[in-house]
Amino acid sequence: MRNRFSVSNRPIVRGSCLGLAALIVIHAAPVAVRSKINSRINSKIISKINSHDHLTYLWISPGSYLTGCQPDDKECIGWERPRQRITIEQGFWIGQTEVTQAAYQRIMNSNPSRYQGPQRPAEQIDWYSATNYCKRVGMRLPTEFEWEYAALGKVQAPRYGELNQIAWYDGNSDDRTHDVAQKQPNAYGLFDMLGNVWEWVEDVCTCDPKRRLMKGGSFYNISRDLRVPNRETPLDTLQHRNIGFRCVANSLP
Repeated sequence: MRNRFSVSNRPIVRGSCLGLAALIVIHAAPVAVRSKINSRINSKIISKINSHDHLTYLWISPGSYLTGCQPDDKECIGWERPRQRITIEQGFWIGQTEVTQAAYQRIMNSNPSRYQGPQRPAEQIDWYSATNYCKRVGMRLPTEFEWEYAALGKVQAPRYGELNQIAWYDGNSDDRTHDVAQKQPNAYGLFDMLGNVWEWVEDVCTCDPKRRLMKGGSFYNISRDLRVPNRETPLDTLQHRNIGFRCVANSLP
């Protein structure tokens, strides 16, 4: 299996303990981009723009979902949790897209991304930088359960749609990131919950306190890796061309 964190032909240590070995112009998404995004989601979805980073956040109501491996799922990956029902007791706001480079530049006054473009996801971001960004905009990283619940969009399956329609991955990405919100959203109106870049979540790996969880897979991953229950556990200092994030909060001003 190809190394899911290698850079071109220059492999790096993957950092998993589960048996896996330029300045841009500061601006919010153009009106035309926002209109395109809004035309592709359910009008009943509740949204709000964060006044700090100018990104759109969607409200996810409390509920429950099933996660983990199903007995008859041949693509199930060994480190996924056993099948279980998870209850989300408190609703939350979550980024409609991954944090873009324009937003990251606005808040952090830097842009470490390898694949430059204001509406591409910010990448090469370690867990601490992602956490810092979210704090600066009055938010936080999602828990793994919050992320999975939002990603599924009421679908009780490993993916919320046909992979080519919803995600950038090894089979269609041309080995690079793409502007956010180019694929189909899930039922909650969220884009790129699978593919484009891995997304940090808050959780610490139970195997090592220096490792955190990432979700969703990336443009570099093979199709099997892009499953909502799948997780990676890299060192929290890892900065890689296929690692980004999005923020959540239980309330927004």
